[in-house]
Amino acid sequence: MPRPASDKRARLTAAAIDLTRTGGFDAATIARIADAAQVPSGSVYYYFKTKDDVAAAVATGIGHRLAESRAALPGDAREALTGFLRSYLTEIEATVTDGTLLATASAVGSGDAHREALAWLQERFEALGFTAAAARARALHLLAGVEGGAALARALGEAEPLEREVAHLERWVANAGT
Repeated sequence: MPRPASDKRARLTAAAIDLTRTGGFDAATIARIADAAQVPSGSVYYYFKTKDDVAAAVATGIGHRLAESRAALPGDAREALTGFLRSYLTEIEATVTDGTLLATASAVGSGDAHREALAWLQERFEALGFTAAAARARALHLLAGVEGGAALARALGEAEPLEREVAHLERWVANAGT
């Protein structure tokens, strides 16, 4: 049964994200995106006129994915921060092989997903009673730590650096503001 035409852009964006994450942005050619999304190559240009349009779709799509993941976390600030950290372990094999979604967003030159994640983290630390400046510093530390652990895990081809950093940051969050 054919898919509705209305989901073509979503399928193309998902394919572009996956190709960019697994092979780098250069691997996300129009032909490969079309093939992965099961869309005729010629119709891709209706949605993405240029490679810059593909990059924008990748960055925006990643931002939406990550925002949806954060929205599903518990409302309690400490539990949400812990859930955020543990989310890095849910796809640890992909992270070791291909890096994180935030790293993929960086690969296309967008810092928007990072800014959104930092703002969300900062809000959680503020909810724990930290001033805006202290909450920002803690948000930067947490994101740098977990993304750094993920980058090292990818570089070494093993999960241990990320697993250890998540465990360390979970303890740090558990003691934050107490």
